[in-house]
Amino acid sequence: MENNRLFRMLLLLLEKKKATAPELARLFEISVRTVYRDIERLSAAGIPVYTTTGKHGGIHLMDNFVMDKSLLSEDDQNEILLGLYSVSAIPHLNSAHMLKRLTAMFDHKLDWIEFDFSPWGSIPLQERELFNRVKQAILTHQLIRFHYVNSDGEKSVPTVEPLKLLFKNSTWYFKGYIYDEGDRTEFQIFKLKRISQLKFLSRLSRYNMTVGSIEPEAHITIAQTSLKLLFSDAIAYRVYDLFELSSIEKEPDGRLRVSLETNEGEWLYSFLLSFGSDLTVVEPPHIEQELLRRHIKAVEHLQRLNTIKQNLTCR
Repeated sequence: MENNRLFRMLLLLLEKKKATAPELARLFEISVRTVYRDIERLSAAGIPVYTTTGKHGGIHLMDNFVMDKSLLSEDDQNEILLGLYSVSAIPHLNSAHMLKRLTAMFDHKLDWIEFDFSPWGSIPLQERELFNRVKQAILTHQLIRFHYVNSDGEKSVPTVEPLKLLFKNSTWYFKGYIYDEGDRTEFQIFKLKRISQLKFLSRLSRYNMTVGSIEPEAHITIAQTSLKLLFSDAIAYRVYDLFELSSIEKEPDGRLRVSLETNEGEWLYSFLLSFGSDLTVVEPPHIEQELLRRHIKAVEHLQRLNTIKQNLTCR
């Protein structure tokens, strides 16, 4: 426990460069005397911590030093650096400064692994701005209103109390409560890329702020559909990239059978249509019929365009 507090205190000094003993005592819920004992332990471990007096005095940490092995083992240091490397690779987050300082402090770096969670190509400036605005709303407890398009193509303009940013499957989301006439009505997860025209509204009063654990999504039940799909061996590379290995069975003729549970919606049909003639839906029948309807509609659309082009050419 004490070693954990010492390391947290060290990280704080690395970030702030200076802190007062009363400030550290309040933060770590210890006495000022214990703070000074902790500073002595850090100094004994080879960390150049020093104190100054006066109006602008406090506890300081010198730059450009190497961590003594007695405080953290090499395995501990590797775990810390591994975590920071992974976090620093997430788009929009800026932890490179702390990573650089800790790498120098530990006098070694991880050169056996590389993280890159960013999509191919550059991240749109609009998405970066949205991330920062949602982050600001979370930290300042502000309601926001924005235009949103869900996975079924339905449009809405919700008023939301954002609670937490979520990075999943190379994409940013945020969780929050939808407000209607001043009351919370629903908990929902929003995809950042589907947001536009975001505006800040009023700040929440302390009375209305969400306090404590925010995991009400456990109570949200979304109906799922059981799918049985059959893919041609020509697109086996996509199947193995997109589905769990345990859900894939190879047929005698080389085709791949996939069984899975998933949410049904516009996104699912768009996803299945992307496989074209290399996909056969075995179950359920209504999804097979809907895909057939959409394929026919697409063909009819292309035929109409072709007819228009031929008529224009004849003229």
